[in-house]
Amino acid sequence: MKKLPILLLALVLPASAATPAADPAAAARFAQGDACMELAANDPAAARARVRQLQPGALPDLLLHLRICDGYAEERAGRTEQALARYEAAVAEARRGGTPRLLALALALRGEQNGARGLYAAAISDLKEAYQLELEHGSARRQINVLGAIANLYADRSVKDYANALVYYGKVLAANEAAGDVQGQATALFNLGSTLESQDKLEEALQYLQRALELDRKRGVSADIAFDEKAVAVVLSKLGRHADALRLLADVERRYGKDVAPFDLAALRLSRGVALKRAGRYTQALPDIEAARAFFLAQNNARFLEKIHDERAQVLAALGNWREAFNARGEYQAVHQKLQDQVLDERTARLRVLFDTEQKQRQNEALARENELAQRELRSAQAVRRWQMAALLLSLAGIVALALMMARQVKLARTMRDLALTDELTRLPNRRHFLALAQASLAHAQNSGGTLAMAGLDIDFFKKVNDTYGHGAGDVLLQRVAHALRAAVRPSDSAGRMGGEEFSALLRDAAPDQAREIAERMRAAVQALDCSDIAPELKPTISIGLSQLGGKDDRLDSLCKRADDALYRAKENGRNRVES
Repeated sequence: MKKLPILLLALVLPASAATPAADPAAAARFAQGDACMELAANDPAAARARVRQLQPGALPDLLLHLRICDGYAEERAGRTEQALARYEAAVAEARRGGTPRLLALALALRGEQNGARGLYAAAISDLKEAYQLELEHGSARRQINVLGAIANLYADRSVKDYANALVYYGKVLAANEAAGDVQGQATALFNLGSTLESQDKLEEALQYLQRALELDRKRGVSADIAFDEKAVAVVLSKLGRHADALRLLADVERRYGKDVAPFDLAALRLSRGVALKRAGRYTQALPDIEAARAFFLAQNNARFLEKIHDERAQVLAALGNWREAFNARGEYQAVHQKLQDQVLDERTARLRVLFDTEQKQRQNEALARENELAQRELRSAQAVRRWQMAALLLSLAGIVALALMMARQVKLARTMRDLALTDELTRLPNRRHFLALAQASLAHAQNSGGTLAMAGLDIDFFKKVNDTYGHGAGDVLLQRVAHALRAAVRPSDSAGRMGGEEFSALLRDAAPDQAREIAERMRAAVQALDCSDIAPELKPTISIGLSQLGGKDDRLDSLCKRADDALYRAKENGRNRVES
């Protein structure tokens, strides 16, 4: 666990160095916007009310600040999709004529959201641009905070770009040293040490963590001292300096006293239990690990439980309690699989690109863990032969777990094949998949003498939506239109996204009158969409062109062209209509 700066709050709180003091009226407007941001951090509903109150008659710079505040209030309320749409619109508006300070703020907030979604390249791009703007127009404090956010992103467990993380943490340290900020220096040193520890560079990590501890001891903040001491103790334990590690952990316990928070006490007992295990003091380690397990089970904290079950299984095996060790290993596998499932669910889109590399790496890591477990079981079985049967059962359980994991990889491979045929944004068939469906339906209709209709659809004035409200708002509109089309067609029909704002629908066994009825139903479904949360005045419509299968010699490209020609006529005749 890293001691990280709270970037968002640091960015939204007022920074006098960045306020345009040359114009008192402009300074007052910036102060109003900053006050709204600070309110959004603590009371999103009140902040949104403040935005509605201030918007009438507000000048452009304050209106932009209020739009960012509105997005931040949405984010703090947990409505991240709406927040991102507002950040997108704010960035576009700031680029057209806003102040550099507000562009930096909007970019930093959008970068945070992109990072949370796993869009790391976009997040890094936003944060670096925000940092450059802060260098030219902002305050030193904001520069340091954006630098820290960039470093945190590189150090993320999903990115693991530790080399860049160390570079940026080094810049944060230098900036805090120049500013004379002792607390900031201690935080930067701690993050440098934690990043080096992630790379197993334990001696270097220890030096940075001890320097952070020295600074925090000078500051005299007991909570920070305890946090540092615990981190130093963990590294000492990994280095085999067990006595030093346990002495530091005892100091942390004394520092906590009787009023320690239950979470901090449980984390401390886990650290001490692991240190005792590494020192070979298994009997003493077990009570601490059991106490931590009880707390985090009650909290349902899967991240901590994964570590606890693993350590507990090792301690129980060392004590010869093979039955309980086997059960603990099962608990570890269950929690580990749960966390893996969460990661897979969050990153399905990125797996389309990184699937092969990540899956091979995950399989290699799984095989390495299983191999390590099998070796540990073999050594224990040789030392205590009366538990040979239990060791055999553990080995069989490992094989079953590996088989289940491999079965899951096969399932994931099938999922990825499906994703290759699906438009990522709208979840409709993509162009390639739709045309393949259309070709198969055309052949079936010609062979069976059936009917077939093709509909070309286009969202009216979609470019204006992107230009006015941002691409985030445009993406939300595309998703809603896709949902409306999917609901309006029959189960036997297929709708697909051909690219941009263009869609198509394949109407199987539909005579001309029936095809027109379905097309009108699609048009009405889109017209009925409520998009007031994107913008009160946004009322989307679509234009539709229909074509009908002409005979056994008709071709798919001809069918599509006739639908496109009809679509153009619908556009020319006023839009929001169906032409055949």
